[in-house]
Amino acid sequence: MTHHDQPRADDRGAPAGAVDERTLALRSLLVTTVEQTARRRRWRSASVGGALLCVLAGATVGGAITAAATPDADAAAARAGARAAVQGTTMPYTPIVGDPEAVLGSGDDEVSVGAPPPGAEQLAWSLRCLSDAGATRVGFAASDAGGSSVPSCDPGRTVTGTIAVGALPSRTVVVRTTPGARWTLSTGWLGAPPLPGPSAAQQEAVRDGVVTRSEYLAAFHRFQGCMTARGESLGIVPESSLFVVFGVSDLSAGDWCGASEFDDVSSTWQSEHPAPPGDDGTWGDQRYDPSTDPRSAD
Repeated sequence: MTHHDQPRADDRGAPAGAVDERTLALRSLLVTTVEQTARRRRWRSASVGGALLCVLAGATVGGAITAAATPDADAAAARAGARAAVQGTTMPYTPIVGDPEAVLGSGDDEVSVGAPPPGAEQLAWSLRCLSDAGATRVGFAASDAGGSSVPSCDPGRTVTGTIAVGALPSRTVVVRTTPGARWTLSTGWLGAPPLPGPSAAQQEAVRDGVVTRSEYLAAFHRFQGCMTARGESLGIVPESSLFVVFGVSDLSAGDWCGASEFDDVSSTWQSEHPAPPGDDGTWGDQRYDPSTDPRSAD
């Protein structure tokens, strides 16, 4: 949403063109674009169906104020933008279950969330910084698992994440950041995305629990064909490395074709060839040597 505001006197009699801090914060909250890191498909692994968003259902501990509990304009703006913020943590086609909510807070705080509604598969969150902050983390009470963090959080920057319902360590979202730093936390539940199940060929490749090199490459070729059929050619992709490296621009097509033809096979192949301790991220780039892989080579 883009606002084209003309300079004018505000409601408090400020001169034309003057905008106070509270107005800037309100406008920031109204922006529906959520910052996300561009996704590059590399060594594609099995997708987890449905990113989740958490609907706030309990009281908060500390200074956070729920948008539903106050007529404050900033809180109302946060609530109005909650759905867009939650959708921004996942793919556009992933359904939202229930109504996303938002809270305003500052510094360290904890927010209780309710039980997952029927059909929810993941909990997702989007914390938007409203003022300068240092290291900022969103996690869960009594656990370091399933969280996300940034080394610094400038106004307008977001910290997002999702976690499967079955992996939730608690129902309390914990925010840790610079004392006094202001933020809004949007949460909601997501259902399963409308993706296809694995094709008969993919099921056959993983049926015995072992994926051979020829099965791995055959699955990738089916994935390529599926992408081409959906108007997204991958071009010429080198196949000499341990893991096939590729990228897609149409993430919807990539998710669809991956679920149908490649994700389960790729996940099994990668589990058969785990990176050694201390890997610097180049393990999958090494040239595949069948002589060192008697179990999977064919």
